[in-house]
Amino acid sequence: RVFVQSHVPAHSELAWLLNCATPMNWLERMIQFKDKAKKQGTDKVGVGLFTYPVLMAADILLYQADRVPVGEDQRQHLELARDITRRFNDMYCKGNPYKKRCKAAKIPSRPAFTEPQAMIVKAGGARVMSLTDGTNKMSKSEPNDNSRINVLDPP
Repeated sequence: RVFVQSHVPAHSELAWLLNCATPMNWLERMIQFKDKAKKQGTDKVGVGLFTYPVLMAADILLYQADRVPVGEDQRQHLELARDITRRFNDMYCKGNPYKKRCKAAKIPSRPAFTEPQAMIVKAGGARVMSLTDGTNKMSKSEPNDNSRINVLDPP
């Protein structure tokens, strides 16, 4: 089923909760942020790029996906989603006051999120390249609007 992500408030709500539980140094290590910050300077890179990996984790975790098809270039994002899952489940689901309250109330305590596994697309798989520079991957963040096919572009 196809839907508009921004029409589902749970995506941004979970992203906010996960942002609160994710250490900044985990995001500072993300390759996309480091590359853009090196090219443009950290004062010119928006916080959206910095926190985007947490939104991606929220997209995965919201639907309790246990296997996620990703290209090699997205492996780091999925590893972050796994790290966030472990941290969140450890903070709120294992031997802490929350678990004790659940036990006292006779409510089952279990991990909040499923830890996703990567299904890496093999080399030669579908990788859509930029329409203006065939050596680079197509990207929504590319300033040139002609470098990509946008969802709302006419057929």
